[in-house]
Amino acid sequence: MGGKLKTRKRIKTLQKIQEMENSAIDYTTAAIASALDVSKATVSNYRKVLRKEGLIGKQKRVQIDGGDWMVSRELFDRLPAIAKFTSWCQRDKLVPTEFTNRLYDICRATATAPDKIIVSLEEAEILYDRFTQIWLKKYPTKMLDRYNRAIRKFLVFNQITLPPNSKVMPSGTESQGEYSRVRLSDAEISEGLKWFQKNYGDDWSTLFGVHHEIFARPAIMMEWTPQVEIAYADVDGRSYQYGTTEVFEKKTEKHYDKLILDPHVLKLVNELPKDKPIIDLDKAKISTTYAEMLREYYTDIGKLEPNAKYKKGVDGWMFFNRPIYAIRHSAALMWMRRTAFNLELVAKMGWDDTKTLSKFYARTTVKNIMQAGTCYYCRPPLEKSDERLFCSAVHALAYLNGGRIESV
Repeated sequence: MGGKLKTRKRIKTLQKIQEMENSAIDYTTAAIASALDVSKATVSNYRKVLRKEGLIGKQKRVQIDGGDWMVSRELFDRLPAIAKFTSWCQRDKLVPTEFTNRLYDICRATATAPDKIIVSLEEAEILYDRFTQIWLKKYPTKMLDRYNRAIRKFLVFNQITLPPNSKVMPSGTESQGEYSRVRLSDAEISEGLKWFQKNYGDDWSTLFGVHHEIFARPAIMMEWTPQVEIAYADVDGRSYQYGTTEVFEKKTEKHYDKLILDPHVLKLVNELPKDKPIIDLDKAKISTTYAEMLREYYTDIGKLEPNAKYKKGVDGWMFFNRPIYAIRHSAALMWMRRTAFNLELVAKMGWDDTKTLSKFYARTTVKNIMQAGTCYYCRPPLEKSDERLFCSAVHALAYLNGGRIESV
């Protein structure tokens, strides 16, 4: 049995060396050895066998970095084109890895060094179109937004003018108006807090609750440290506690004021240690884990069907493919309901303008127009639902804390 396993391993190693030798990348012996976890002597010996059989060319590999960045992210980051771009991002108060991680994927998938991308706009479009085809074949349901942004930013830095309506590398987002009604009901939010606490503990429950209250973008939420100040609002002779905090969004380079009205979430936040992330793990690990947890929860409450595949444009696609971002969509609609559908107020808590909010996150419907003026605190409807409405944030605060106006 052991002999068979060794034979299979040798065959697999030979095949991989043949593939790398015949690629467009000039891998060094050291790079191939590192990629396959074998010695340089093994690579040299196997290469001789492949040459003898005519399966690879006769040329000798140059002993410089060459294409070794394909198997070494460290070497990729040291390439002049990437090193200069990284420095520029840092000076511009951007997070370099938000772009270089995607650029690395693009370059590896197309076996193209980054300096080849910036030869001309035409060359960039050809290469990126090739990457898009590779990506969609492998991940047919996943969006390319982040890759679009990365290559556009890289080209702009290198002074390549982009057409305003590029079809190859669009500037917009695939998550447009058709997902602007993606949401959880108030009951599903409350149930989510219990579900996360029961299945994964208080910290993950807190992350879910705070995320739905302050709806920071995923990249920011994963590293957000609780710095919440307690404030009070007087409503009909009673004083109610709420939380205020500030979030700096790197994407828009703006500070946004946030509110935490839900008393249960506020209690969880107050119990957290100060100046430490809610989940003390690597950001990428938090994101991957949280996304899987959310998919599990969405399945439990019927937002997703087990093993189902969703086409773009339906709610299930967003819940499955962008589970964390779905929370931002849901929170936008919750805050619209808390403020009598006041786009101006809600936009000030997380968006550049009301147009972005209404088009991509919280499109106002005819039903919403007819619901305006309804308030579960001061003007409750005869028939109540799981999506409570309020005339103002302070009345939402009073209601969430048990306050009610008694009927005469």
